[in-house]
Amino acid sequence: MSRIAILSDAHLLIQAERFRDENYRSPRGEISLKNFSQVIRQVIAEEPEAVILAGDMFDEREKGGEWIADSEAAKYWPTIRNELKRLTECTKYGIYALRGNHDSAPVLKELQDYLGDRFCFVRDEDKEIGDQHLYFMETRYRQGTYRIPEEDLPREGELLIMHETIPWGMPGLEEKVFQELGKRFSLLFNGHMHHYAQGPLDIPHLYSLPALIPSQELKNNFTIKYQWPGDLDHPEVKNSPFGYLILDGHEISFQRYTPIQNIVNVRIEGKTPRDVVAGINEVYSRLMEREDRDNLWIWVSAQGVTFKDTVQKETNKYSEINTMNIEIKARKEPTTHAELKGLEKMISLSDLEAKVLTSLPWPDRDLAQKLFEEIFTADNLSRRADSNLGRSLFQRLLELSAPHYGVSPEHVIDFLKTVDPLWKRR
Repeated sequence: MSRIAILSDAHLLIQAERFRDENYRSPRGEISLKNFSQVIRQVIAEEPEAVILAGDMFDEREKGGEWIADSEAAKYWPTIRNELKRLTECTKYGIYALRGNHDSAPVLKELQDYLGDRFCFVRDEDKEIGDQHLYFMETRYRQGTYRIPEEDLPREGELLIMHETIPWGMPGLEEKVFQELGKRFSLLFNGHMHHYAQGPLDIPHLYSLPALIPSQELKNNFTIKYQWPGDLDHPEVKNSPFGYLILDGHEISFQRYTPIQNIVNVRIEGKTPRDVVAGINEVYSRLMEREDRDNLWIWVSAQGVTFKDTVQKETNKYSEINTMNIEIKARKEPTTHAELKGLEKMISLSDLEAKVLTSLPWPDRDLAQKLFEEIFTADNLSRRADSNLGRSLFQRLLELSAPHYGVSPEHVIDFLKTVDPLWKRR
């Protein structure tokens, strides 16, 4: 039977950053391209007859949600295309690509035009690859809990390739949809989750695909973990969680890829901001002692503070350490709702922000903090807003809020087109 490599979630273009120099690529982008070249070399050595890309390989948006500028993406495409071309030349049947929730259909169509019949962009259709019959299901991803109507589900088949949220203790595609698909197909391969697993949701023939390489869209994968308070002399070390699957007849194997950089998870659990500041400095002092400190990507998770800036101010002191992201974790305790009406005295904006954030459950608190950081700032509230500023702030407020409530960007654009005439007459 056919030997097929299944790759997912490289998120290559999410590393793109805006620079005036049109020939300059960010250090993070360079590392991702080097990882991509190395893992493609490893896949080629597996001698697959075909390669499947199960979504989110390229990305149309940055991590913050902005569209990636064409001038930035253009710096990455020559390397990406060359590696894909090299891959197609070493396979019998070429590459079959499914669109993920971050991918752009025009980008995949452009790759199909560039690579010709060796690259096939597939959406909601059957394909026969050697002696294997596969169905490629277009992603229906939505934030929160969502479903796929019965009439949109593929009827039956051998192998299903999909890119949806598995509800592992989180909102996602309704479990009954996975159960139904499990009855209809002999094997299911799902991207998007960035974690390799066999048998989630007690469906033995459902496989969750690993992230191919590290990216800014990491989703809790790591190779080293520092816990504070904890034993900083002996951090938790584990094998790389990155890689791909090889389907060889009826045999399925996880092939690990060890990336160039070490992925470090720093967890700080304090009771007060002072605790968190002390913890950050203790851990980062240990990181500075490592010989590979220039080759670390750090994800910080902190509990005991309200504002990300408190942590960022400390991490910024360590310029040699590459901090990728900071996440503020709420304490698991009952929330008390602050009464904000009828205040007897004026309070500062920072006091108001603190009252609002501490009164909200997670993840509503995350959205509220973004609104305070970008919309309800002292500058925006103190100046006399003209119609242009008001319009731009209103649009940005919708852009920040819409994903939180599962509203698509297309609906936001349609709504703005509807209200714009009213805004102009105001």
